[in-house]
Parts: sequence; structure tokens; C-alpha cells
Amino acid sequence: MYFRNPRIAKHNVAAPIESQIFRSSNCANDESPPCYLLQVDEYRFLLDCGWDEDFSMGIIKEIKRHLHKIDAVLLTYPDHLHLGALPYLVGKCGLTCPVYATVPVYKMGQMFMYDLFQSRNNSEDFIMFTLDDVDVAFDKIIQLKYSQTISLSGKGHGLQITPLPAGHMIGGTIWKILKDGEEEIVYAIDYNHKKERHLNGCILEAKYFSRPHLMITDAFNANYNQSRRRMRDEQLMTTILQTMRRDGNVMIAVDTAGRMLELAQLLDQMWRSTESGLTTYSLALLNNVSFNVVEFAKSQVEWMSDKIMRAFEDHRSNPYHFKHLKLCHNLSELGRIPEPKV
Repeated sequence: MYFRNPRIAKHNVAAPIESQIFRSSNCANDESPPCYLLQVDEYRFLLDCGWDEDFSMGIIKEIKRHLHKIDAVLLTYPDHLHLGALPYLVGKCGLTCPVYATVPVYKMGQMFMYDLFQSRNNSEDFIMFTLDDVDVAFDKIIQLKYSQTISLSGKGHGLQITPLPAGHMIGGTIWKILKDGEEEIVYAIDYNHKKERHLNGCILEAKYFSRPHLMITDAFNANYNQSRRRMRDEQLMTTILQTMRRDGNVMIAVDTAGRMLELAQLLDQMWRSTESGLTTYSLALLNNVSFNVVEFAKSQVEWMSDKIMRAFEDHRSNPYHFKHLKLCHNLSELGRIPEPKV
């Protein structure tokens, strides 16, 4: 098991497995972007290629030292903390190897990077990557479904990769790497066991894994005791109501296309209830790609929770056909929505 820290480690199973972490973190309780180099025999995987919001070049410098050795990239989540460096590595550094991700990580990851570029470009002369770099990078992604196994060729002969549900964000992935049908390597970070409003929890069961020879994980939330979802929802609604009844506006800072999906669904449901007292107020979503994110979410119901799937199959009810949520792409559009608003 590897925890997030800056060291090189070797484990001897049938053949050496090497892992290197390109980061300046200090311990398992660290939230810096993950970026691991895993070597199985002569084949090298880059496990995620996250980048921080400051676009620190230290991590890029380390990856560039090994760039020519990377044979494949495996992505776990669609946010910049897990794939943010991909457009730079492809567009500016010449990364050419295959990139693997689930369909939602591909679609929502592109939205994350479009929004990130446009947000930074609106306020500065942003040169780290372009929208064309994003498109070229994401064109390289091979999109997979959960439990779809791919057999690698060439130096990767004998290796198989399989994405499995991780929860946390739509399309979130635990990667299983199988060598010669016997030795299992599991890459599982930032996963969530609990069922959420829009997603099932991750599944770590015997039918998916035996006892892996190597498990790469993190422990960032190991000591976090989360309150029940109903209590969290009630606290949020109470805070919103108290603020708006005093004619105040509420701003909830959230990501572009990850955890935002659960929050948007929750708020729109709250607004639909006549007993909530919220129907007289305005509800808006602001980001550069809000329309595209919602449209993609509508088409990805099959990746969501069992409850959402049943509602869609039985009643053709799509949770992302919003009734009250207004989509805004700039501050001008947001300004036209009546106050008080969330």
C-alpha cells in the first residue's frame, strides 16, 4: 500500500513493481494533486496527472524527466486535481501515449478544463494551455465503461486494466491492473463508500478484487466524521432560508462539473417543494460551461445511483431537467436574475 508521500518504493512480487510520486507532500493527510508513476515490468503507467490552481511548475518538471518512458495514463476523476496537467503535457510537452478514462471523466473533465481556461483567461493573459490544447488532449482519451477490461499490447502484453466505480464524482474510478491473470494492483484514491444523492458508493468486494499484491491509496479523510446526509441538507436549507429572509444573497462556491451535480439536484428539489418557503426566491448556476455540463449530466443517468436509474426507467424522470435552476455563463446574465438569489 502506498500513501501519498514523496518517495520511491519497490515491492517484489513475481516481478518488481516501482512507484514514484511527483509531489512535495509530507504525509498521507495531504491534498496536493496526485501524480504517480507505476512501473510493472517494462510498462509504465502515469496514475493521474493533477495540477494545482497555481499551476506550479515543479510537478511538470518532474514528469518531464520521465515523459518519454510513460506508456499509458490512467485518470480517476474529472477535476483539475486529477487531470489538470493533461492539456499541458500533450500540448506543450509532447505526451503521445494512450490515456484511459471512463466516459463521464472524459466529458466532465473537458468541461472542467474549458471552465478553468476561460476563468483564468478572463482575468489575465493565460498561457499555460489553450482550448485547442484541451481538445487535442481529450481526443487522446480512450473512453471505457465500468468493468470493461482492456488487454494491453506491446510492452504491456499480459497486463489488463479495468475501471471500477469509486463514487465521489460521476465516472470516478478505482483502477484494477491485472498482470498475467494473477497479480492484482489496485489504484484507489478519493473514493467514497457511501451512497449519495446522485451516485452509488464504491464497491470493494471479493468479486472485484482478491487480495491485491499492491494497493495505492490515500488517507486524507481517514479521521473525518461526516454527519448524516439529512442533517447536512437541513442545515444547508436553514442557512439559505435565514439569509434570504433577511434579503441577503447566498453564494455557494463549488466545482465546475463534479460535486456540483449533487448540489444542483438537491437545491432544485428544495425549490420544487411548496413547503420549503424557497419558491419565491431565485436559484442560479454560474460557470462558463453551465449549459453543456447540465446537458451532459442529462445523458449520463446510467452512471448515477440505482434510485435515479429506477426513476428514469419507470417514469422517464431525469433529475437534471431542472425546473427552477437558471443557467448563467457570465456575471451579466447572473445580474438579470432577481434578488434575493442563491
